[in-house]
Amino acid sequence: MNKIWFLVGVAVLLGACSRDDRFSTTPGPEIRGLVATIDDGMGTRASAPAKVSVGRTEFAADDKLVFTTIKRTAMPLAAFTYSDIRYYFYEGLSWERPEGNLPEKIYWTDASSDHTFIGYSLPTADYNWTDNGDGTYAGELGYGLTELDYTPGNSAMAVEDLLLNYDTETVAETGGLSTKVSFYHAMSSVCVVVNLKDFAASSSAVDTRVTVSDMVLHAQPAKYTWGGDSRKLKVLDLNNAEQITKDLRLWCKNPQGEGTAQSKTFTFYGITTPQDELFHDVNGNDQPLEFSFAVTYPDPMNPSGDPLVKVYKGAFSKTVNLYSGYCTTLNISLNHRDEQMFLGVEYNDWNFVSTPNLGELRKKSTFMDINSPVTTHDMALATLDDATWLYIDGDVIKDIYGNDGSEEHPYRISSSLQLLSLAKEVAGGMSFRGKYIRQDADITMQAASTKTILEDSQSSQSPVSWIGIGDAVHPFEGTYLGDNRYVNRLYGKPLFAALGEDAVVSQLQITTIGTISGGGALTDSNAGLIGGCRVDGDVTSTEGALVGTNSGIIYACCHTGMTRGTAGLIGTNTGSVIGCYQAGEVDGGTAYSIAAVNSGQIDCPQPQSLYEMQQESFTESLNQSLETWYSANPTVERFSFVYSTASFPLVTQSIP
Repeated sequence: MNKIWFLVGVAVLLGACSRDDRFSTTPGPEIRGLVATIDDGMGTRASAPAKVSVGRTEFAADDKLVFTTIKRTAMPLAAFTYSDIRYYFYEGLSWERPEGNLPEKIYWTDASSDHTFIGYSLPTADYNWTDNGDGTYAGELGYGLTELDYTPGNSAMAVEDLLLNYDTETVAETGGLSTKVSFYHAMSSVCVVVNLKDFAASSSAVDTRVTVSDMVLHAQPAKYTWGGDSRKLKVLDLNNAEQITKDLRLWCKNPQGEGTAQSKTFTFYGITTPQDELFHDVNGNDQPLEFSFAVTYPDPMNPSGDPLVKVYKGAFSKTVNLYSGYCTTLNISLNHRDEQMFLGVEYNDWNFVSTPNLGELRKKSTFMDINSPVTTHDMALATLDDATWLYIDGDVIKDIYGNDGSEEHPYRISSSLQLLSLAKEVAGGMSFRGKYIRQDADITMQAASTKTILEDSQSSQSPVSWIGIGDAVHPFEGTYLGDNRYVNRLYGKPLFAALGEDAVVSQLQITTIGTISGGGALTDSNAGLIGGCRVDGDVTSTEGALVGTNSGIIYACCHTGMTRGTAGLIGTNTGSVIGCYQAGEVDGGTAYSIAAVNSGQIDCPQPQSLYEMQQESFTESLNQSLETWYSANPTVERFSFVYSTASFPLVTQSIP
């Protein structure tokens, strides 16, 4: 988050008092002046768009710093404890104390002990607040207004930008000549990114001039308090009789939007009150954050005529947290092809990065043709506007959502075509070693169910045979985060043909139709780490329901259904299998079998019936195997099983 630093200068160095509570008539150095600068915390990144800061980006004339408390932290002395000490920023040059602001001089208790500084900074404009008389203060966002309008820009937000300081470890610099104290933004920043997709008839049509405006966040709580032992705001609960709410109209730096052809993005900014526990109704249920915005569509037949203006309304169904001193980015994707709207939330620091290329967030998608024209990053046409999934931005390979594949910003897969693009990237020699990929949607591989495709003789459709990700020559070596999402109606090869020694696959769920050639719905061969994965329904495979051949580690995984083949969960195991189960019969093999052929380690409970697997004791046995293994492998992601009455154990992420 942004920090605002200033130096507390001292004029002379006098004798310090003792470090105990005995009063000394010889004071420490005198604290007189302030020199202030603002560090906006902006970093640099190749080809990244410029950051947009909101609120106060620099001090202005008549800005004010008020210290409600200055004292020695340990064993403070009453004679050297100060309150209501004010400094004003005169003519944009220096901080000075006004006449009559008693005490006339401020002294350190001594020049070496930790001191506590508590204070706030108010902007130049009139700031309405109340002293509660107990070291705390009360304020109101947009005092006297029924709606807060930031459309004039950053200057309007600066008026609401309260800065707070609370530091118990402030120390004097060498010799007691100066000290540094940091102030933090107390309000919450909010950034709303609206991405429009497929709104124009063509890339050259007049309707590409569509614009978005009037972005409003509705019913924002306005009253809050600050002070005491914190540098964060406390907002009155929505059920508090004194609380009032206001609509928040946001500012768009670029009203014409960013992007080309049939995809444009509009980014809006604002400041509001922190809200991390407030969006609840009187019964304690989540209260959605509601928003609205207007889209203006020019008349393609008469560009100079009156445009069509349509207002879109929506709400985030889950609680959106707005943190003091941080930025919450709300992503809204409006797909005009089928009038769908998709929402997402990200939490960052106070600075904003405009993210104009969110792409189309289709939460469910279907393979209609395995030969669909997808791009890979090394294709010349794989530019931002035309890439299916990855493209080269300068010297960095990014996805169309702006992620670089790092652990902090994993590549995101939101559609079946992007999954196909991943398969073709690996086949082309990109192993993804050291890269992270997160599945962001349930992906459906076929247009219809098993019955329609495989059993209906009147159907003109045939199942699409999946090509698999990786092979023996080019195994997948990255980290694939399933995020508890599904890959539905898999047919043909396993999802991954080969997982290398560095590969990690977690929390992925798979359903299949027809026959999986080779072995395992998840992967034919595994030399890496598989955790928290699940295969649902019957699987027809010659080599296991989950994995064909395992030489790596598989833990906290399961299959619920029949295996039509000789193997159970795994075909051949030479690696380690911990805390897994197979809930179903095996044609031609042993019921509930973990592996048909085993020369490795298997530490899994061995049930004798489906009834036994539905008992709480079986869930406890699974978790005991996992806990024993976790104690020897503390760095792995942890999963455990949850008991469900009259059902099979469910795998879930667990906290150590």
